[in-house]
Amino acid sequence: MRFGVTILGLAAVFAVLWLMWPSSINPVYWDEPEPPAMAGPLAPNAALDTARFVNVGVSGAARSIALGPDGALYYGNLTGEVVRIDPAQASTPGTVIADFDTAPVLGLSWINAGTLGATTANGLFAVNTITGSSTQVSAGVPGYPFGYANDLAVTPNGEIYFTDSSVMLGNDPDRNSHRDDMLENRPHGALYVWDPRTHQTRLAADRLYFPNGLAVASDRQSIYIAETFRYRILRYWVDGPRRGESEVFVENLPGLPDGLATDGSGHLFIAFPAQRDPTLRTIRRNPWLARIVSRLPRWVQPTGGRPNAFIAVINEQDGTIISSLHGTHSQLCHISNMTLSVDQELWFGSADCGYIAQLPQAAVQAGLRATAPPRTGGTD
Repeated sequence: MRFGVTILGLAAVFAVLWLMWPSSINPVYWDEPEPPAMAGPLAPNAALDTARFVNVGVSGAARSIALGPDGALYYGNLTGEVVRIDPAQASTPGTVIADFDTAPVLGLSWINAGTLGATTANGLFAVNTITGSSTQVSAGVPGYPFGYANDLAVTPNGEIYFTDSSVMLGNDPDRNSHRDDMLENRPHGALYVWDPRTHQTRLAADRLYFPNGLAVASDRQSIYIAETFRYRILRYWVDGPRRGESEVFVENLPGLPDGLATDGSGHLFIAFPAQRDPTLRTIRRNPWLARIVSRLPRWVQPTGGRPNAFIAVINEQDGTIISSLHGTHSQLCHISNMTLSVDQELWFGSADCGYIAQLPQAAVQAGLRATAPPRTGGTD
């Protein structure tokens, strides 16, 4: 009896001390709205089941992808390599054309026909795809080192915009944990631009909520920015009379937006690695709960969403959701970066599976015309 009372007493003392222990985060309240229903244009379907999956190795081996002007496919992996493969001979091992010394390659985009822009957590690089040499273009601006340089987009005038998702991650030696930023619910991210005329980097916008994917809009005068933990897309003007201005383009999205792509014809494709998590919504409405959760082991903390990857198609004119592309394929998991080929095939990679997927042009066009037919045999 006494032994049991002693154990309970010690447990109570431990619980009190644990609750009083300072949290590593300083969360704020956000009355997160209810997400839209997965119905109508968002209804689950089997559109992505027609994709061809190309195995490229270990988990996260193709988080970032780019189609080359020569028809080759380039991808960046978690060990810091940029790899080139022939899509027509996908079973043939790829050729490593650059290596960033174990820093994961998070974004790829063409600067010109022979130069591929690449972002790692450490900054922005230019890769010569002929010689394989790489040059660090930007490591930040004076006094503001990057926390987690993520994706990039190259505008028609040659400027390179790229996101720094969170300065908080600069204190994380592994830079693989976004949960403190997610739980704290503060704007720790920024958008930067590198100017090819001055070879200088400047801050374009700050106080962003985990800015992630980027894409040049079809009007070629603006870019889209995915704010992952705010479930919205921003529009930032890079040319014309509104240059330097920004606005919320679409908000209260049904999942966590990651990679973005446009087709040049008025359609924005948004990759969602997961739907939204009601647990996280509760935490954001109760900052004290966020402090407690931040002290828990990582494996029991919320990840931000329910694993259920899909792609939504947005009308660039008014920000409405036209349709969505879902799948039942067992290989389908965290969809990250996307790109569209000249003939409108959609290619996408994954942050936690070792594949690159190719969605045929017919399936892409079907998604643009109307909502794909509902999936049969159950609901999500």
